Amino acid sequence: MKNNSSSKNKNNTNAPKLSFYRLSPLQEKILVSLACYKFLTTGQLLELSTVSDRAYLNKLLVNLKNRSQPLVGSITFGVHPQLGKLQSIHYITTHSVELLRELFGEHYPVRFPKGKHGLFQQDYFHRVHTIEVHIALTKWAELNGIEVGYFCTYFDKLSSGKNKGHRAESAIHLSDNEYLIADALCILKTPAREELYAIEMYNGNDTHRVHGSLFQHLHALKKGQPSRQFGLKHGSRVLCVFEFEVYKVQAMKRLSEDERFANAKKHFLFKSLEKLKTEDFFEWRLFDGEKTGVF
Repeated sequence: MKNNSSSKNKNNTNAPKLSFYRLSPLQEKILVSLACYKFLTTGQLLELSTVSDRAYLNKLLVNLKNRSQPLVGSITFGVHPQLGKLQSIHYITTHSVELLRELFGEHYPVRFPKGKHGLFQQDYFHRVHTIEVHIALTKWAELNGIEVGYFCTYFDKLSSGKNKGHRAESAIHLSDNEYLIADALCILKTPAREELYAIEMYNGNDTHRVHGSLFQHLHALKKGQPSRQFGLKHGSRVLCVFEFEVYKVQAMKRLSEDERFANAKKHFLFKSLEKLKTEDFFEWRLFDGEKTGVF
């Protein structure tokens, strides 16, 4: 997540701290990237860290992990029957949190796991793809001078205040006892105003499930709940990202044939993950095929 204050807070104490921890600039970049995205695969770190050699990146990670106070942890996985060995997932530890806040200030935004990581065993690809959407959004925002004012996912948890339970930070409240959980929620600070988005990452080919999911969002939008939840006086949008282009097209067709969505067309934006990586993030499609911008 973009943090405009980090360069201001970074001062001459940076070098002694990094020297004490024996961190190279590339290792610092690894920690900063993990603090932004919470979880990253080795491939995603290669993309973000400016390290072009996987073996060298692994060497840097091993150094960060094999310390008396490890700065990075990893989750390893078995072999997928079609895809082979799955990439490890990396994250920062509480020692990194302390270090980053000493370097950049106590309010430096840091995302890190605070509990068990078992859910990655159940939704590995969905989480990895959700993070890829976050990466694409952040890169585009940085290139265009747009601040990402807020970003959370369904695997970020908040205390529910009830029996020490937890709920997803990306929950959208519909009523006292009803809510939907978006894959992510995001606020972009544009020159005109703050724009709120729910983000849904759809893996696989179940367009019936997609239709039901988006109908929940339609219900939330009609009640104005997403905007009300964030204190905004204008509507929000839903960014619908699909693992495969063909199922994106099928889902768009289903919504275009559903009269209940007719007056909400401009609130649902569509893109495939493949095109998200190759096209400008700003460019999306409405469910009737019309081109539109993200704001």
